[in-house]
Amino acid sequence: MNNPNDYLVGLDIGSHKVLCVVALPSPKGEGLYRICGYSFRDSHGVRNGIVTDLNAAVDDIKAAVREARSAGNLPELSNAWVAIGGSSLTSENCLGTAVVRGNEVKPADVEAAENNAREHSLRQGKQLIKMIPQGYSCGDTFSQTPVGLVGDKVTAYYHAVYGSVKNAENMKRSLLRSGIELAGYEPHPIAAALAVSTESDRYNGTLVLDMGAETTSMTLVYEHRTLLTAVRPFGSEFFTRDLSTIFGVSLDQAEELKIRFGSCSMDGVLPGESVRPSLEDVRGTPLCSRSLIVQTLYERAKEFFRIYRDVIEKAGHLDKVHAVIITGGGANLRAIDEVARDVFGVSVRIGAPLCFDEKNALSMRPNASVAAGLLMAADKTRAAGDSRSYRTPSLLNLSGRIRTVFFGDY
Repeated sequence: MNNPNDYLVGLDIGSHKVLCVVALPSPKGEGLYRICGYSFRDSHGVRNGIVTDLNAAVDDIKAAVREARSAGNLPELSNAWVAIGGSSLTSENCLGTAVVRGNEVKPADVEAAENNAREHSLRQGKQLIKMIPQGYSCGDTFSQTPVGLVGDKVTAYYHAVYGSVKNAENMKRSLLRSGIELAGYEPHPIAAALAVSTESDRYNGTLVLDMGAETTSMTLVYEHRTLLTAVRPFGSEFFTRDLSTIFGVSLDQAEELKIRFGSCSMDGVLPGESVRPSLEDVRGTPLCSRSLIVQTLYERAKEFFRIYRDVIEKAGHLDKVHAVIITGGGANLRAIDEVARDVFGVSVRIGAPLCFDEKNALSMRPNASVAAGLLMAADKTRAAGDSRSYRTPSLLNLSGRIRTVFFGDY
């Protein structure tokens, strides 16, 4: 049996579900993982990506971890990676420059540039969650390893992700009270993008939209650089609410309508076709126009994608979007990719985790993307041997004004 510390554990604690995935690196290739156990549980302690009921979150985490262990006959698990989300998540591209002494870039010059970039990120006056290194430039050269290059100055580029420090602390407490050590954090949008995008996607320019129940996270990657990370307070639950309001049915019945008959395309809809949300109590449920169901879902999806497009356009990055990947639970709505294709005018596909070494139930589920991305982040950090990424976050007070929390690559 493997040592408990050998396992990679990803915990996606969302508004509607908690997913615990336990895996090991696969012998089939680098970046592939063999699932050892997993479990889906309903979530009761998180709303809009924010912990609102600590005790309920603890109970959900305990149950998810216990069931994942039971499914794979696994030993006690010692630590896990979690995703940080919430509609307060924003990002900023930061840079720092240092003068090169002696005309050749040395490690001290790189460190000085990195420190200046970090100071730049802190001057934004926001709560820093993570800094993601993007690379370095020296003269006309952009490089990941600038030491030894000739130039007058070197510039370090970082993508800074900001969010709620209090939510990060509450996530940490939820884990600790569940008997699990916090191994590391990954911003929710970054984790989703890791799991569903290829090297080509990340080079050519791809927008990843992770549509959860109550929020949608966005990540734009171009030439292997993260240009934008954001979260908007709109998710697939809005589709359900719309159907509930229009047809005067309960949220549970509206959810059933969405799952059984929902689509963003009129293909297959018969003229005058009507359906019921439940076959169990025919007398208590109204007949619902299927064409109205489709029209309602289509209009809401189009509104969402226009909002996401506006976010990218206002950031000045619309010309970098050459493909869109939709993942998360909202990606299960039939023909939603067609709506996105009409709005963005680029190729669109539904994304599920690409990192598992064989086809299984999770590899075909878009709502498993964040948990899969957490496995990748954990493995990447472990391979780099960077113990800083495994420390629990600490709150700092800089100049008595800026409170920030550092994780991962910082």
